[in-house]
Amino acid sequence: MASPEDEQPYPFVDIYDEDEADRAFLLSKPTCFVILGKPGVGKKTLAKKIAQFWKCTLVDAFELINENVTAETEYGLKCKDLLYQGQNVPEELVIKMLMIKLDSPEINHFGYVLCDFPSLSEDFMSTPEQIDVIKNLKLKPDFLINIKCPNNDLCQRITGQRQQPDTGHIFKREDWDPDIIEKRKKKKKELRKGEEEDEEAEEEEEEDESNEVADQIMLTEILPTLVQRPEDFKENAQKRIDLYKDTLLRPLEELMAEQDSQYLFELDGNKNADELFKVIITRLESMGQRYGALITKLQSADEEMLDGLENDELFRILASYKLVGPRHRWRRSKWGRACPVALKDGDIIMGTADNAVSFLGKMYLLSTEEALKQFMLNPRSYLLPPMPLPPCKVLVVGPPFSGKTTLCELLANHYQGKVLDMDALLKMHYEQARIELIEQTRAEAILVGIARVKEKMEIEQQLKEQAELYAQEFGDSEEEEEIPTEEKSSILPSVSTITSAKEDSTIKQGSVIKEEDETEEMSSSQSAEQIDISSVPAESEIPLDHPDIQEVVQSALEAAMLSPITLAPETYVDVLEETIEELQKTNSSRYPGAACKGGWVVDNFPPLIEHWIALLEKGLLPDIVICLKNVEQNGKLILHRLYEAHKEEIDVQIIQRLIDDALKKKQEEEEAKRELQEILKLQAEESAEDRESTEFLEGSFGIERGQPGQGDFSKSKQKETSGETVQLVDQSAEAQVSTDSTEQESKTESTEPPESEKKSVSQYEHLKSIASELGVTMPEYPEGGFPDVVEIEPFKNKLSQFQNNWQKLEAHVAEAPLVQITELEIDEQTPEKLLNKSVQAMQQTFKYHGWELSPEDDDEEQEDLQAETEAQAEEEEEGDEEEEEEEEEDEEKIAERKRHMGDTKHFCPVILKENFILYPGNSENAAKYREKYYYFSTPENRDKFLENPKEYVSHNEPLKAPPIRICLLGPHGTGKTVCARWLADKLNIFHIQFEERLQELVMLKTGKRVGPEEEEEEEEGEGTQELGESTIPESIVISLEQTKYRLKDMLLTDEEEAIKANILENEPIPMEVLDNIVLDWWMKEPFRSTGFILDGFPRIGEEVQYLGERSLFPDIVVCLETEEDDISDRLLMKQVLKWKEKQAKKMEKKKQIKEMKAKVRVKQIARRRAELLTEQTRRKLENEARKLEGEDEEEDDDEEEDIEAILEDEFPKEEEEEEEEEQETEAIERLKTEIAERYETDTANMQTVQEELEKLLIPTINLPCKRKPHIVRYQLFKKIKDLVENRESIFEKCYPLSFLLARKMIVLSYKHPSNFGQWDPIKLSEGDAIKPFRNDDTPCFPVIHRNCIYFFTSKENREKFMKNPLKYLRQPKPKPTVPVKIAIVGPSKSGKTTVAKKFAETYGLLRLSMGDAIRSILNNQPETELALVLKWHLHKGLTAPDELALRALDIALMDTVCNTSGVVLDGYPVTKKQADLLEEMKIIPIKIFELDIDIKEVLRRALLDKQSPNRPPYPLHDSSHIISLKNSCYRAQTDEIRPFYEEQHQNWYVLDGSHSKWWIWNKILLETQAVTKKIQLYLERIRQGKAASIADMCITPNELLSRLGEFGQYCPVSLAEREELIDCSDSPSLKFAAEFRGHYYKMAGQKELDKFLKTPELYVPPLAPYPLPLLNNLPKRLTVADVKALFPMQAELQGFCPVTYLDGKRRYEALVPGNIEYAVLYRKKLYIFENEEKLQRFMRKPEKYWNLTLPHKLPPLKEPIVLTALPLTGYLEQGVATALIKAMNAVGCLKPKFPYLSVKRTALLFIAYHLKAYNPNSPNYIRKKYKMKLERFIDHCELLPYLGIKMTKKYKEPQNRPIDFDHKLQIFLSLKDVDPLA
Repeated sequence: MASPEDEQPYPFVDIYDEDEADRAFLLSKPTCFVILGKPGVGKKTLAKKIAQFWKCTLVDAFELINENVTAETEYGLKCKDLLYQGQNVPEELVIKMLMIKLDSPEINHFGYVLCDFPSLSEDFMSTPEQIDVIKNLKLKPDFLINIKCPNNDLCQRITGQRQQPDTGHIFKREDWDPDIIEKRKKKKKELRKGEEEDEEAEEEEEEDESNEVADQIMLTEILPTLVQRPEDFKENAQKRIDLYKDTLLRPLEELMAEQDSQYLFELDGNKNADELFKVIITRLESMGQRYGALITKLQSADEEMLDGLENDELFRILASYKLVGPRHRWRRSKWGRACPVALKDGDIIMGTADNAVSFLGKMYLLSTEEALKQFMLNPRSYLLPPMPLPPCKVLVVGPPFSGKTTLCELLANHYQGKVLDMDALLKMHYEQARIELIEQTRAEAILVGIARVKEKMEIEQQLKEQAELYAQEFGDSEEEEEIPTEEKSSILPSVSTITSAKEDSTIKQGSVIKEEDETEEMSSSQSAEQIDISSVPAESEIPLDHPDIQEVVQSALEAAMLSPITLAPETYVDVLEETIEELQKTNSSRYPGAACKGGWVVDNFPPLIEHWIALLEKGLLPDIVICLKNVEQNGKLILHRLYEAHKEEIDVQIIQRLIDDALKKKQEEEEAKRELQEILKLQAEESAEDRESTEFLEGSFGIERGQPGQGDFSKSKQKETSGETVQLVDQSAEAQVSTDSTEQESKTESTEPPESEKKSVSQYEHLKSIASELGVTMPEYPEGGFPDVVEIEPFKNKLSQFQNNWQKLEAHVAEAPLVQITELEIDEQTPEKLLNKSVQAMQQTFKYHGWELSPEDDDEEQEDLQAETEAQAEEEEEGDEEEEEEEEEDEEKIAERKRHMGDTKHFCPVILKENFILYPGNSENAAKYREKYYYFSTPENRDKFLENPKEYVSHNEPLKAPPIRICLLGPHGTGKTVCARWLADKLNIFHIQFEERLQELVMLKTGKRVGPEEEEEEEEGEGTQELGESTIPESIVISLEQTKYRLKDMLLTDEEEAIKANILENEPIPMEVLDNIVLDWWMKEPFRSTGFILDGFPRIGEEVQYLGERSLFPDIVVCLETEEDDISDRLLMKQVLKWKEKQAKKMEKKKQIKEMKAKVRVKQIARRRAELLTEQTRRKLENEARKLEGEDEEEDDDEEEDIEAILEDEFPKEEEEEEEEEQETEAIERLKTEIAERYETDTANMQTVQEELEKLLIPTINLPCKRKPHIVRYQLFKKIKDLVENRESIFEKCYPLSFLLARKMIVLSYKHPSNFGQWDPIKLSEGDAIKPFRNDDTPCFPVIHRNCIYFFTSKENREKFMKNPLKYLRQPKPKPTVPVKIAIVGPSKSGKTTVAKKFAETYGLLRLSMGDAIRSILNNQPETELALVLKWHLHKGLTAPDELALRALDIALMDTVCNTSGVVLDGYPVTKKQADLLEEMKIIPIKIFELDIDIKEVLRRALLDKQSPNRPPYPLHDSSHIISLKNSCYRAQTDEIRPFYEEQHQNWYVLDGSHSKWWIWNKILLETQAVTKKIQLYLERIRQGKAASIADMCITPNELLSRLGEFGQYCPVSLAEREELIDCSDSPSLKFAAEFRGHYYKMAGQKELDKFLKTPELYVPPLAPYPLPLLNNLPKRLTVADVKALFPMQAELQGFCPVTYLDGKRRYEALVPGNIEYAVLYRKKLYIFENEEKLQRFMRKPEKYWNLTLPHKLPPLKEPIVLTALPLTGYLEQGVATALIKAMNAVGCLKPKFPYLSVKRTALLFIAYHLKAYNPNSPNYIRKKYKMKLERFIDHCELLPYLGIKMTKKYKEPQNRPIDFDHKLQIFLSLKDVDPLA
């Protein structure tokens, strides 16, 4: 179907995205001016005006000194001292201050206006050096303004200046001279007398009265106090002017010569400063130069009320300060309330309302006065991308294995910052703390060990004493030795156990205290440091290397090594502060323009309140705190990661626990079994009591002995070692878990496992083998999960502990107003997604935010409406019609129309983004984003948009519009399908018939259509079948029954049944069914990207509601309307014809049935007759047998007669039942009724549908379709034409505004000026190359589109642009503005003035005749030297000399119009002297049009002018004699200057002036447009460094020769590609010439020119493959005289043509002598050629032909013989033999016979005509003439044979004769007495 539209060939002329447009401006260079001119010409006055209006900075010596003195700078203080001493400020100081000023931030933003530099003084810097300073400025000047003024006029002005000593004010001569004041009064009185009295006259009188009062004050009070300054004396002024001429004039002229002429303004210094200022501003605006960006301070009297306001309220109030205009408030920026200056420095500080400013239409809040000052000087550096950029001060917290470190590294890479890992930074502190802890623990353990040893020794001493007492008591020595040893063995272990338990408890209590109380630990460590360990042995005589002491110390050190180290919060913060300070030293190198602050991401910072408070006290708060959490499924992800990290240790614990449980269970089972066996034994051995008691005692003793470890030692003694190993593994695992958990929080990198881990792995494998023997298995857990066992509880406790700590910390963080908190869920998130969310959270502060439409927005809109109404009431330019139209509209509609809509206009952006459907939004669900309105379908979509508006709006390109979707509705019979099919073909989209689609879905099962008509046909078929059932053959009946059963077996689905019910009974289709049908047309390809026209849907209101619920909106709904009679006329005849066809078919079926019945009856009768006859034969045989037996035969005849009777009885003839057939009239009435009923139903449904569509805001079009189909189709396309053609701009909206408001917006930089400047985009797209000049007489119609303002010359063009702005924005950028300068010359009455006035009227060009130029000088500058000289000549009755007239013309050409739009010289130049003077003054028209007109036409026009009623009353010199004399003089003068311009500039164009003025106007306009386009293209390509054509550039031959390139006038393309030397000097035309790198090159043709313009670098050095040979080696063509002058030089090759010889493959026949007229000198050798073609070949490739040698044998020389000297035969052979033979052959074949002439004379005449007609020496027109005569002669000769054939003996009537017989007979008769030669 439809192919995607081709991409536009051109990008947008203006930047589409508003932020990108602002960025482009911030990166652009400000406009800079340098004003040049003689001293005293008014440079500084003009500079002040330009600086004030254009928002530039004035750079002047006086201003610089004042500024530096006021600011008390170093140079300012020096200047102040010098001035106090009465000395002049030296030039050195001024220039240094000037250079500092030109490099200041203020200049970099606003630009500068530089005047009085270069200066006349060369004390410090010479003039060339000053010129070099200007050339080498960082911001080079864009415009050079040269004020030109004659020396005498300037001296008169300077000497006329007076100064008032008191005020220092300077007055010009016209301000204080009484004579001038008096003349001014008289002139005003004269003007007032000629004017009528009105209000304006009264106002002027009041102004005159005030002026008179001012003049009176001047004459009476001020004039006596005025003095003349010494520098204003004439001799001093003249000296300065002479000094300027001697020192500055020449360097400045060179500087101006290097400047682009378009950016060089030359002004008439005799005009006042206001006029010059107006000229400059007009020219700058016409060139599209933009003003300096103004920064507006937003202040109000209610500033105190703004403190404490919310952001939204604050911005609303600030936006209404100093409004640009209604509806154009200040917009919010990305910075929001953050200070741009502080953000650039790396801090996020909120600005204050006191320091609010507006810049580029946006609001910015600065934090301090200093920041405001910096921003006001140059805001560019603070706003340029990548700003606003977060400073990247980030703190990331989270539980172990949450991905903190990974996220920190990603954030640091994203912002080019650095990760500050607190564990790595505190590593040295941890080691130091560990060392201190070890020392402290060692000292405490020594004390504990000593105490333990002392206690042990005391116990031993006590035991020894007891033993001695015991021995004394018993007196047995042996027993004395035994008892103490037994007691010692029994007591000592208990004592040691007690002491060890005490020591262990002491150590454990110490470690617990260290873990819980960090302060006590630090104090204890400090006390430990003070312990003198060496003093311990001195006090106690116990040595430190005592084993017990060493054992205690070793165990204490092991516990200290395993205990965690915790540092004080102050330590964390101090280390972090030092690291950040070091980081700030290198931060600026992160990226260009990076701030020194920020650029850090803190990892592994404890999430504790104490640490946060320490950060707060130090002022090291981050901008954002990111907390990684896993609250989904109770931290399943982190627990899984923790389990995977400690899998081995946890699995060991789990297996150990499971093995213990299994062993315990097994032991219990064995004990129960053993008890049962013992009971059985007791019962069996009751008889022997002793034995039983003995066994019982043994058994009881055995049980008591084995009870403590019976299960372990009796049944699992072999596993004792493994149990001990498991216990060791448990202890090591617990320690390892605690150690690894702390290490994994800070590091993610894995390290090599220590030996303990390797042992645990081996133990794990051993335990797995034991578990497999016991049948113990690990608990199962899902993938990505963890076993839910007791061993996971420590990790869960850690997560809950972190959660508790974070909840406490979050409350404290929230108290910090500038710290942002972001919680990120890590479940199902990749690191990249977490990074994106983090970046979004960090940049959330620096984004545009949208908000739901509030009552405050409605109030603002009402204020804007009221302000607009008041503004429109004040404007007088508004027409009455527009006001009436606006009054008719409702206020809501007016507000809707004037609202600034968003990027999707009034359509819902969310549905457009997600479904690619145009859904008209509801204004009740509106929101604002970037001060633009967006409408949404539902509040949910509005909320979705406000979450992330950037996703739904356009950026660098407009949003793509969905394809067109049209619904075409109408009653049955209106022609919907015909129109829809035609429109779909025209638009190349799909055509969908809804009802046909329903039929297709049902026909897939039924195999036929479903509908009332089909049902009737089925009924008829069934009736027919019933009628013929009895007579149809069995095979047919069987096939019909099979078909019926097959159709019954094909059951329809519920969806198909619903569709069928809708078709038959108009039942509504359920929504579920519509989803399967309609939804695909909007959602699936190819419909989604192509579009469609939907025919016949929606039909009822429910279907419209379905579209609304499913958001399936068409672009437009077209409703075809017609009356019932029209539909009846269309459908009735067709349905009547169908009825007739049905009736005919019905009759045909009846006939067929009747015939079929007859055939069946005949067959049945024949069969029955055969049966009866068989029976009768049988009976006959029986009767014959009976005869033989003697029976009677009388009954035989009766039986034969009974057969027919029987057949008639059995098969009676059926009587035809005549059914009542419907008559035609009845059918017509019935059909009319059905059509009317259906029309009423369709009309009612249409009305319901339209009401529902109106509720859904779907646009509808009602189209009457009474007329013919092709007219209806045309009207339909016309209705939707704008929707189709302007499809790309469906979301664009433009807003017209007044010119004053548009200019105000551009001046305030509220909107950007377009790159079109003042070009009309519509005219530019139409190919107009002449830029119209805008003034008060030519109105302008501006329009706002997005962020730019466009200007149009007419309302029609404005409306055309507003319909489809993107169409006109996608075109080539405007070429450089070229003022048109043409001249129109011609005799009197030729119409040159009429055409010149037409140019002035249409394009605003200045029509300038020589009289106009002289009058402008006399009227506007009457006191100048030139005006006085002109007056002297005119008062003498003399004609103004051409020299003076040209000076006046030069001054007139400085007019604004001449330098912006252009000028038309009317009737000038007309003499050679005038042309020479124009050449001297470099005034060259791009085209001079000569209107060539005959003298008769001139006299005729003069006569008509005399008869004109508009003839002036005074006598004119327009008599025929005077006009003839003028015409003859004009002819003579023009004949002189025409060749001059044709030869020098090739700009003379001759037109036939006898045509109408419109024909002449079109011709001149087309030629002017073409030349202007060429000049624009030339300027554009030259500025881009490309090659450009120089055709029609008015380049003189001398200029061409002076700037020829390396190849001279040879074609570089031919030389590079074909090695051919093609000399282009023969043609003076520059049609195929081009300029590249300042040189001119001529090409051989258009093909070569195109190649050169495309890639000129390939054809010029250094890339050119072949250089041009030296001048001596170039071939030079010679004339005959040149050849003779070379005597006695002989021709090479003995005069044979070298080209013919070489091209003829050096054959003997190719040696052809050359002609001396075709001679060439090459390498000092002479060559002669056969003809011009051979000569050109040699000239192109001389190297190929120049060095040839002749063969040894040469042809003999043939001297030419005169043809007339030949004998007759030879003469004929050489001359006319061939032609004569051809003629005689032709006459012999034809055998002509001319009527009434002899055969001989006929043959001679034929030969004569033939020779004349085919003579090759005769001119072409002679041959054609005689060929025609020969053809006529042959036609006449063929008359005789024709008439001889056609004329018979019998007479024929005229109607029976050949058509041309009579005509040819008349010709034959008329040839009698006619001479064929006459």
